[in-house]
Amino acid sequence: MTEELNKLKIAAAILAGGNSRRLGGLAKGTIKTGNGVSIIDKLIKELAMSDISDIVIVANDSTSYRNYGVKIISDIRVGIGPIGGIEAGLVHFTGQADAVMFVPCDMPNITAKEMSDLKQAFIETDSPVVFAETPGFFLHPLCAIVHNGLKGKISSAIDNGQRKIRDVWRQAKAVTVHFPEKNAFFNINDLADLDRWKNEKANFC
Repeated sequence: MTEELNKLKIAAAILAGGNSRRLGGLAKGTIKTGNGVSIIDKLIKELAMSDISDIVIVANDSTSYRNYGVKIISDIRVGIGPIGGIEAGLVHFTGQADAVMFVPCDMPNITAKEMSDLKQAFIETDSPVVFAETPGFFLHPLCAIVHNGLKGKISSAIDNGQRKIRDVWRQAKAVTVHFPEKNAFFNINDLADLDRWKNEKANFC
C-alpha cells in the first residue's frame, strides 16, 4: 500500500472561510497553540510531516492569513458555508492532484498521524471520499480526503441548493475512518471552546 500511496498525488486545503462570529471576529487559524505557534502554522507543519507539500488556505479574508507562506484562495461562491471551500479546493487542484485533503482551521490537536491514517484509508477504499469519525459515532465531515473527480457532483449539489457536507458525502457513498482519540479532532467554535481547550492543555499541543 505504501507504493500505491506514493503514486497518488494528494494536495491539501485548510478551510478558513468562516466569519468567526462566535469568536468576536477573531480568525480561528491565528489562535496560538503555544510558543507563539498558530493553529495554521501547526496544521501546515503536520501536513508536511504527512508528506503533503501542496497546501492552500481557503479564506475569503486573505489579510489574516497572508504571512503563512502558502497560497490563499477564496471560495468560488461566497456565503454558502464549508461546501464552498471544498468546491474551491477541488477546482484549484484540478490537473495538479488526484485528491485533496481538507482540514478545518480550528482543529489545534490534529496531527500527522491522523492525516496519514486518512491517506491510507483513502488508498484502501474504492470510495471517492473518506472522512473522520470518533467514538460515539461523532462525524467530522470536514476532515476528509476527496477525489478530484467528485468536484462536478459537488458543484451540482451546490447548484441544487445543498449546503450540508454530510448529505453530499452520504450521496457519494463516503467511507468513515474511525479514530479512537476524540481529542485529536477537538475544534474551537466559540469562546467557551477556546477557554476549555486552554484549560485542559490539550494533549497534542
